[in-house]
Amino acid sequence: MAFSEEIKIKAMVACGRCCCICHKFCGNNMEVHHIKARSDGGQDTYDNAIPLCFDCHAEVRQYDPRHPKGTKFTEKELHNHRDNWYDKVKQGIDKEKNKNEKVEPVRIYHQKDYQKIMLHKIDEGRQLISYIDGICGFSYDEETQTLEDVKLVAEFVQYIKEIIDFDDLIADPYDRIMAGFNLTQSIKELDEAGFWVFVGRENQKIVGGLGNPTAFPVLIMRIVRKDNKQIVRVDK
Repeated sequence: MAFSEEIKIKAMVACGRCCCICHKFCGNNMEVHHIKARSDGGQDTYDNAIPLCFDCHAEVRQYDPRHPKGTKFTEKELHNHRDNWYDKVKQGIDKEKNKNEKVEPVRIYHQKDYQKIMLHKIDEGRQLISYIDGICGFSYDEETQTLEDVKLVAEFVQYIKEIIDFDDLIADPYDRIMAGFNLTQSIKELDEAGFWVFVGRENQKIVGGLGNPTAFPVLIMRIVRKDNKQIVRVDK
């Protein structure tokens, strides 16, 4: 017995009629080899089949265990060659499909009822660090009026962005405590300058492109003046 016509076709399609070892396109000059020889109990199955060119097929078969010279192709190696090449061929086909598909523009959507997200007043850096953990985006607003206010708020916002962009700034316990301490000092300076800091989290969603819809957490920050009459509630 030998491989069925169905198995041969499936193997040829999977390899793109390229040898699974040398990766050369061979057209008709292909053979389907038993990874485990039939004489050793190998079956005529798809899992035991590897498409090879004539040259590589000869190399695989010609090793003489009675006069060992060179390195023999093992069953495991042949399996790996075959599977790796099948994966590359499939990735190439998928890539070509994606080129021909209409790609939707990337859009970012707010979560449902995002307008009702409660923002909490922050008094200490460690509170803010707990909100920053795992954040992938940052949205902020501020109510500065003077150049001094702008500089103070800008330095505070920039430090937060650095913590979000570089995870290692709070990965180590010591660095995390120091970051919390520095943020506390900045929050106190903002408080003395007449500002309160409010934060919350929102799970926004990316839709479009080639990938599947992806949700990601965003830090929401509002730096408001204490005399803002729209502030009706402060949650800690």
